[in-house]
Parts: sequence; C-alpha cells; structure tokens
Amino acid sequence: MLNIMERWVGRVAVVTGASAGIGASIAEELVKKGLKVVGLARRVERVEELKKNLTSAPGKLFPRKCDVMKEEDVKAAFKWIKSELKRVDILINNAGNAMQNTLIDGPVEHWKHIMDLNVMALSMCTKEALQIMKETGVDDGHIIHINSVVGHEIAPRSIMYSASKHAVTVLTEGLRRELIKQNSKIRVTSVSPGPVKTEFATASKIELPPGLDLSTFPFLESIDVANAVLYVLETPPHVQVHELIKKPRWVGRVAVVTGASSGIGASVTEELVKKGLVVVALARRVEKIEELQKGLTSAPGKLYPRKCDVTKEDEIKATFKWIKSELKGVDILINNAGVGLQHTLTDGPVDHWSYILSLNVVGLSMCTKEALHIMKENGVDDGHIIHINSIAGHKMPMALSMYSASKHAVTVLTEGLRRELVKQKSKIRVTSISPGAVKSEFIEASKMIIPPEWDISKFPFLESVDIANGILYVLGTPPHVQIHELTIKPVGEIF
Repeated sequence: MLNIMERWVGRVAVVTGASAGIGASIAEELVKKGLKVVGLARRVERVEELKKNLTSAPGKLFPRKCDVMKEEDVKAAFKWIKSELKRVDILINNAGNAMQNTLIDGPVEHWKHIMDLNVMALSMCTKEALQIMKETGVDDGHIIHINSVVGHEIAPRSIMYSASKHAVTVLTEGLRRELIKQNSKIRVTSVSPGPVKTEFATASKIELPPGLDLSTFPFLESIDVANAVLYVLETPPHVQVHELIKKPRWVGRVAVVTGASSGIGASVTEELVKKGLVVVALARRVEKIEELQKGLTSAPGKLYPRKCDVTKEDEIKATFKWIKSELKGVDILINNAGVGLQHTLTDGPVDHWSYILSLNVVGLSMCTKEALHIMKENGVDDGHIIHINSIAGHKMPMALSMYSASKHAVTVLTEGLRRELVKQKSKIRVTSISPGAVKSEFIEASKMIIPPEWDISKFPFLESVDIANGILYVLGTPPHVQIHELTIKPVGEIF
C-alpha cells in the first residue's frame, strides 16, 4: 500500500458522534496522523477528555458541542470551522442511533429520531461540508459515511434502523453521481461495519432475545473501523473506495493467484511476492508469469509460475496436488481468473455463455474447494479466500448480461461460503472485491465492441495496482476482522 496520508497532514477533518466508540477512535487516529480534527458531539466533555491524551500528537483536536439533528447547531458548527480553520477537507459522518421497534406498533418518536439522526443529520452535515469545500477550492476532499451491514440487509429487531442505513447506501451513490455531473474530484465512501464493541447497543436501548449470550458473539473493535477509514483516505486521489462491506503473519506463507498472466492477477502476484509471500501464479499463458518472475529475483518472497486452465477440473486437481506436495499447504487463494464476452440473451452464442460460467463461477468454485481441503488437512484456520468480483456483480451493465449474471453468482457464493465456514466454526475468511473499470487487457480479451460514440480514452480507469492494494488492505486486517465486500471505483465513473 502506498502510504500517502502525508497529503492530509495539517488539513481539516470533521468527525460527528466523536464522543465515544467509532467516532472517538477515528478522531484519535486522525490526530495521530497529523490532521486538525473537529470532534462534534452533544457530550463534548468526553471529546475534551480525549483531547488531553493527544497533546503530544502531531495533529490537533478541536472539541465542539453540536447536536447534528438540529440544523441551527450544524450551521453554527460549520460557520465556526470556516471562520477559525478556514476549510474542510474530510467529513466523517459517524453519528447514528438505533432504537428497537416494530413497524406495526412504533413508537413513532423512535422512527423520527432514527431518521433525523441517521439520514437528515448526515445529509445536513454533508451539505455544509461540501459548500465550504467548494467555496475554498477543495476538489480532493472526502466524504465518508459510517454505514452498517444492515444498510445492505435487514435487521429484524430494528427495521427502521435498517431502512435508515439503506438510505445511507443510496445517499452515497446519489452523491457520487451528483459530484460526477459537477466534474468534481471530491470522493464519497460508505464504510459498513458488522457488530462493533461499543456503547451502541446500550445507547440504542435494544433488548436482546432471551437466552442470547452476547459474550459468545464475534465483535469488531472501534479501532478496526478507524483503520478502514485510514485505508480509504490513503488510496490515491483517482481511486474511490465506494463501499467497504504488511501483516508479518503472512510472510513465508503460500498464496495462490489465478489468472496471473496479466492485469489484476499479475499486479496482485507481484505485490504479494514483494511482501515476502510464496506465490503460486496460475495461468494458461505461463510464459508471461515467467517473464514477471525475472523482475522479482531480489524480492523477499518467491514466485512459482504454473500452467493451469482453471476451467478444467483435472488441471486444477493436478495443480493443487503439486502445491501440497511441494509447498506443503495453501494459506491464501485469490480467484482472479475471469472473462466477459459480449452477447445478447436472445441470440447467444451458447458457447460464450458456457465459457463465462465455466470460468467465472465453476472454475472459481473448484479452486476454492481444493484450497479449502488443503487448508483443513493442514490445520490452517486463519486462511483467506478472495474472489475478484466486479461492480457488475451488484448491478446490470448493458450488453454483458451473462457476465453480470456470473458476477452476481460470485456475490452469492461469497456469502454462501461465509455461512458454511461459520457453521463449521472455521476462522477462514472470505472476501469479495468488486472493481469498477480497470485499465487492463480485459476489454480486448473479452472481445467487447465499444460503441463508436464512446471515446474510451476519456473514461476514468483504475490501475491494476489499485486492486492489488485493496487486497493488501484486506489481508492486513486483524484475524477477527472480515472485510466481506470491498467496492473500488475510479473517481468520476459514470456507471
């Protein structure tokens, strides 16, 4: 990961809900990184206590009392920020609440409070921050919404809370589209944690079902979410981490990368070898991996090129048999091999459909099965399976129906495998990484016909190394943290 947090040193970040939990952790970490942080909270005395512990940090914390549900408080806070600190560069919308309720019985005041804090307050703070950014010429700013996994599914004991977080998911994408129309380079990201060990459950007055032993539940720590925010801010200015649903422990361990001859696969392979891993790189065009190997002779890790067509079960079985025999195990599998062939559903051709599904779905599943068998046989319970998915796995692009169907399948397979591993009480993790448009051979290899009216040279693209850096982040999280979905788009992508 290229650490470019230095570009944020001395700049101004605003964190809402900064008195405890995630907000306090984010505020603390940003001050330690040298930023000027305005910590907004009703319980401002707690932010003032946090400030006392940060006197020797390179940044500075400015506690400000503010109830972000009150428009006059929000306006006054941002007016003070502009007057005293002259700018806003980052806004972290962290303040939020959940109250147990039903849609049949209410109570209505709970619904209003949830929507006022989680949706309206977030939107008001965003509006004020953006206005200051534009007035002061800040075009590389960043808006980060602390969302939730229930912004992508439903929390059965707090439907209105889940509805509010689904709204945040929509507001993230809606703001991204508005900024693109304005040709702005300001970025917007949704970070969606699972359960976090904070005061949230107590403050939200959620009653747990009888017999539920909360002490047996896995939880994230607030610092884990703060680290996710740091990762988002560390990405280069052209990279937009749209949705976020170095560790020495990996040095010397074995990673398998499919589709490693070019593009994302080659970049991932190169970065992992540079980090000290033993990497088995699989591809049909093995000679291209052998060329890559020549440039990595001085790297701390080691690269093993292996010829393998991952649509063929016998080749997959032979490859993983060799890996177990020669390298004794597998710790990481990165399912990168994939293809998209342009077609229609009314005209086919059928062999295109078959190839897409064989490679993108069945090949991925066969490699996953073989890797998991070896992990279990070797007692590896901290392994990681990473599927290189696509934004097409979450929406429907034109003229790529079967490709999109295959990537939607990958989204389901990620969650399905996670659930199977949980049932087995396994700590092996599984992650889907969904890039937007990446500058690689994919368009040419997929035989896509670009409409003549499209000037593709003007389209924003990610670089392959941006996805490799996303993988390094995912692998760098502590063993109790599972990044379930990481969506990465180039800034300005119109899709």
